[in-house]
Amino acid sequence: MRLFYIILSILLVLMASSAEMDAQVRRKTSGSKSKKKKDKTEEKISIVDKINPEIKFGNLGFFNGLSVSSKINAGYKLHPRFTVGGGAKLFYDQYAVLGPDPSVFDYGGLVLARGKITQEIYVQAEYAFMQYSKDPAPYQIRQLFEDKNINYPLIGAGYMSGIGKWRFGIELMYIGNQEAQDIQNSVIEYWF
Repeated sequence: MRLFYIILSILLVLMASSAEMDAQVRRKTSGSKSKKKKDKTEEKISIVDKINPEIKFGNLGFFNGLSVSSKINAGYKLHPRFTVGGGAKLFYDQYAVLGPDPSVFDYGGLVLARGKITQEIYVQAEYAFMQYSKDPAPYQIRQLFEDKNINYPLIGAGYMSGIGKWRFGIELMYIGNQEAQDIQNSVIEYWF
């Protein structure tokens, strides 16, 4: 957990320095009051333009059955480089065993904070609230004998490319909880 706080501190420093660099690039304009008023009215952005919706798929697995995940989230741009928001995650796992293949469906919510380093690269911190389903009887693949709620932090980075609202990319998130890592059978979550 100490490593998580160190990484989070470094990411906050990077976001603050990138905001400072953005402020240094801007130029002061001189002119009359009417020009300043005109500039202020042009800078107004509607609330719809400040919302950043995303649909992601990831964590695919085909080796011991089928694993597929989906994540939907929306963020509100507080600043052109800083976004906060929330969303939901869905995990589906079907295991290959002798007989009928058992499957489990895990779901949960999340809150997130994202800071852009460049227009394409960003860092992100999340806190997930997941409910993991118990193993179907008589199978005990994940060693979960009852439904389990686990809350845990994630930290990572992503890359997005594209123009306008249609952007494509990848996101890697480190899972900051050992029990969640064991259940998901992974140290990272990856999303496309």
